[in-house]
Amino acid sequence: MPELEEGDAEPKFRAIACADGVRRGIRLETIYWDGLASLVAGSRHSLSDIVERASVQVGEGSNLASMLRVLAFRWMWRRYSDLQAAYSADTLNTLVHACPSPVIVLTRDKKIQLFNEAFVTLLKQRLALGNVLQLSTGFRFVLETQVEEALEILASKGKMITTGFTASCGGRQLSGQINLAMVPTHRKPMVIGYIVRH
Repeated sequence: MPELEEGDAEPKFRAIACADGVRRGIRLETIYWDGLASLVAGSRHSLSDIVERASVQVGEGSNLASMLRVLAFRWMWRRYSDLQAAYSADTLNTLVHACPSPVIVLTRDKKIQLFNEAFVTLLKQRLALGNVLQLSTGFRFVLETQVEEALEILASKGKMITTGFTASCGGRQLSGQINLAMVPTHRKPMVIGYIVRH
């Protein structure tokens, strides 16, 4: 369960002047005011527009504050759902396979999650692999920067890092440089690596 930030649950009163000339006094917890501010920032409407529309929906004598809470939560829920879809495994798979250069995705525990055809072609050419099945028998892919360390650097600085790599199989070895970035995902932390020199 996420921890609340200080003041999230603190009620705040605001008077909102709407276009219909009515000034409406509303008491909402800070987190809902923040949610409504995000909603307004992502739309062409003002806060007074949102309040006026909500008041029309609830009608006279109903709870306007409750309707605004529902609107803020619904907007955040839609945003969350959209982000989940954008950061899904299917989307990541599409991005990896759409890249013309060799790409590999590694999990925190150094397991290969995904790779593209250009990566396989590189290995076939340089390591004399006969087929992809050899990747599961004796193939090793090692980064000079540990995946755990790379994830920490990427999480704190938010930029790409370049490091060395070594791929080996059947007594043959391939070394080069790889650009690492954090995989945008709501699931387990992963890095995506674009091989830039080999």
